[in-house]
Parts: sequence; structure tokens; C-alpha cells
Amino acid sequence: MNGRRFAPVLVGLAVLVSGCAKPGAPASAPPASPSTQSFPITLTDDDGVSVTIKAPPKRIITFAPSNTEIVFALGLGAELVGVSGSFDDYPPQAKTITQVGGSGDFGVDPNVEKVVSLHADLLLTISGGDQWKTRLRELGVTVFTINATDFEDLLHDIRTVGEITGASTAAATLTGGMAAQAQAVQAAVGHEPRVSCFFEAYYPPLTTVGPHTFIYDLLSRAGCDSVTANAKSDYPEWSVDQLVAEGPAVYLVASESGVSAAAVAKRPGFSAIPAVQGGKVFLVSSDLISRPGPRVAEGLMALARLLHPAVFST
Repeated sequence: MNGRRFAPVLVGLAVLVSGCAKPGAPASAPPASPSTQSFPITLTDDDGVSVTIKAPPKRIITFAPSNTEIVFALGLGAELVGVSGSFDDYPPQAKTITQVGGSGDFGVDPNVEKVVSLHADLLLTISGGDQWKTRLRELGVTVFTINATDFEDLLHDIRTVGEITGASTAAATLTGGMAAQAQAVQAAVGHEPRVSCFFEAYYPPLTTVGPHTFIYDLLSRAGCDSVTANAKSDYPEWSVDQLVAEGPAVYLVASESGVSAAAVAKRPGFSAIPAVQGGKVFLVSSDLISRPGPRVAEGLMALARLLHPAVFST
């Protein structure tokens, strides 16, 4: 798979590696209390599809690691019968659940037969895969899509998952804590000078994030003025010459790239980038900023600490 295709698939599906839990967003909440919500419930998902949930689902499949984390954080881990694949690795219990992914040209589609065999009453997924979604619906599987475009949309999506699973109270508690943490971070950096930065999603080719992506929103909230503000696509390729001219003060690298700050500095032409010259190249946990889920507020704090270390030094 070439880099142009590889980076959007990685980020879009959030199939990224590990991270750790944070206070206020438990990896696995206590089991959800019996639902007091009224069912059936009909909501329009992020694909624009009207979906009716007849009763609180008892057999759930999540087809994205971020959704797996959401379901566990809402106390619904016991109802989870299928996950997308090996990247569904948090909380640790997720690694023991049946994996339904691996089909399609790039191995990122679900195995329809396996999904059907699990008798799921809800498959919670993200944008993309219109053909297999249609096929699953034809076979009687209820498919619901969420696709967070920024932090506020993530909170909305978690509350929506709470609605369709009968866990609205848990969702309100979870999102309230996340919102409070994010507000605290933004208040801490709000009076500080903003920092020019660049985020590397993948290399080679050098691939970054555009202004309409989830990660870009987090960067902005953490006090970064990204040099990719004028990018015309979500995951554009960027040239080293551009970076040298734009002069970012901080260079952030997605941890799943597996490189070190020293390795970045050794790349051809990178030594002329101000962030590299100043020793301001940092790896960021991909799990915490690329998975739109319960740990994102922790990721926001991690970004803010890198961009404004003096604010958080005490």
C-alpha cells in the first residue's frame, strides 16, 4: 500500500497503537444500569441514514478502535461481541473479543459472514464502506455510523451512542468530564502566545493534516497555529522546502510512525527546519489524538504540554 493511500486509511479508521487511561475517562466503566429510556428510538446517523433501534442492544460489534473504547467507557463491555481487528487494543479486555475485520482490497472491511454469524443487534462504525454497510443492512444487521470531525462533535457522538444503547446517563457523565478537562487545558493556554507547529501523520511521503480534520482541531485547542492552515485536503503531502520556508517552531510526529526525534533530524533537508534546529521534535501518542474516543482529553493535554511546557511545569 503506498503512502498516499496508507495515511488516510490509518487516520480515518483510527487503527493506531496503544495508550493509557486517564482520570475521568475510565477504560471500562461499571456495567450500565438498566435503561430508563424509551425504545424504539430513531436517529439519523453521520451517513445521513435514519436508523431505528428497537431495544437496548445486547450484542454489539464495533468497527473502529475508537468506538470500542466508547462502548467500554459507557459500561457496555459485556455486550460487545465483535471488534474490527488487532488495533482494538484498549482497554485490554478488547483484545479477547472476536475480530471481524480483514476483508476488502486493503483489509479494512468487515467480513460480512462473520458479522452475521455473531447475531449482532447493533454494528457501530465510522464513515466509509457504503457498499458493505448496504449489504449488512440487507442481511438484517442494524448499522449506525458516527464520524467526529472535531472535539465538540465527538462529545455529541458519545452522547448519541449513549442514546442508542440505553446508556445516556453514563454518556452524560463521561462527556461532562471530558468537556471540563478540555476547558481547563484551553484556559491554561488561552493567554499564551500561540506556537507555530507542524504535525506529521506519515512519512514517506511526508503527510500531514488539513484544517478540517479531527487532529487539526485538537492542535488548535492546544495552542498551535499549524502551518498547514491553508491545506486544500484533509491529509495533504507536504514538502520539506515548504516546511523550511514556513519555519514551524514545534514539529509533532504521530507515534505509530515508529521513528525517533533523532531519526527525523537525519532525514534529507530536515536539519534546516527551525523546530529541528531547536530540538523541538516530539512524538505524540497516536491513540490519544487520532482515536475520537474517551481518551482524547488526555491527548489534548499532552499536546498542550509539548507546545507550552512552561505553563505546565509546576
